[in-house]
Amino acid sequence: MMKASYIIAPEKQLMLPESVLNCLLPILLVMIMMPSALAGNRLARPDGARTEPQGSNYSLTKLPEDSNQYSLVLSDGDEQTISGNFSIDQLQKLRAVMIEAERFARNDEAVGTTSPVTTRFSDKRERAFIVDVEKLGFQSRLFFTLKTEIGRITLTAGRIVRSTKREEGFFFELLSRLESALPKLSDTPGK
Repeated sequence: MMKASYIIAPEKQLMLPESVLNCLLPILLVMIMMPSALAGNRLARPDGARTEPQGSNYSLTKLPEDSNQYSLVLSDGDEQTISGNFSIDQLQKLRAVMIEAERFARNDEAVGTTSPVTTRFSDKRERAFIVDVEKLGFQSRLFFTLKTEIGRITLTAGRIVRSTKREEGFFFELLSRLESALPKLSDTPGK
């Protein structure tokens, strides 16, 4: 006699042989778990970039062999890590882009009420760095993109709650590090 078990809808008395149930159960579990495993708790951006809300970090170190070069490493805290070597001039451009993006993220200009409004900040001559500021309600989110010869990574870099001025994320730590490590730019016309 074949043994049967209930599955899916016991109130409808759907009965399947135990051997079929044993085969289907792992498949059903994979189907249920797969979307969250594939997503990896990452946020989807409107432009399709995948970003990591937590666990993202950076490293900025001066290269011992050349005091005018720094290594910048970004990691999503999961699998992807991108690094590149940058000159002081390149990092000063990054600092300028980050300062403008932060200034914009803190104000109430171009804020979405029902859907986010995203504004991009970059330098015309330095394409390695992009900062996107997404505003919705009282919150601004900052996304940092680094492009190097080995690849590209976009991370959720920070968040500002404008009503409370609360900030979080590696964006602010990296900006502070750039401001302390790099020589100050002179305020000459044309720069």
